[in-house]
Amino acid sequence: MEERVNQVRFQLKVLRLGMRDFWGGNYPFLVVLAVLLGCGTVGVRTLPPQYETVFIRMSNNSTLEYGAEERLTESLVEEFQRDGRLRQVNNWQDADLVLEVNIKKYNLRSIALNNDNRTAGRDLQLSVSAGARDPQSGLWVMPEQDFVDSGVFFLTNTPSGRREDDVYRRIGEQIISRLLEGWG
Repeated sequence: MEERVNQVRFQLKVLRLGMRDFWGGNYPFLVVLAVLLGCGTVGVRTLPPQYETVFIRMSNNSTLEYGAEERLTESLVEEFQRDGRLRQVNNWQDADLVLEVNIKKYNLRSIALNNDNRTAGRDLQLSVSAGARDPQSGLWVMPEQDFVDSGVFFLTNTPSGRREDDVYRRIGEQIISRLLEGWG
């Protein structure tokens, strides 16, 4: 038992000496090194480097929600522009990838009423399937898979755009994350 106590004392002494050396001489260097390493990190790209351009097809809409395909496609275009790792082209024949998206479920329901018994809050549940093909070979680079998101928003009188666009934007982020980094 006494031998174990002496071992622990010795380890604490070594730890104290190490901390004194750490705080004394090498600390500023380590802080600078950590900052430089942290600033230079970029997302891991799992998509092969030969894929540099993307053509985004108009989304298919398997629901009864009028115009949802246009809003989703517009949101996808904006998210790819914001991300900037794949350049968009206007013709599928010029693209390295063709993104195909299908809206499978669009469920918009009222969750709150105002004093006039009109809808004041809504919940949107959106489910899409998306995949990316190589247009030359027709092979799936990202096999079709499902992406789901939902959001609650409240209606206001201020013209700030459609609040449900946040759900479209998050779906776009998920698709980009899965396509480029293998996440999402």
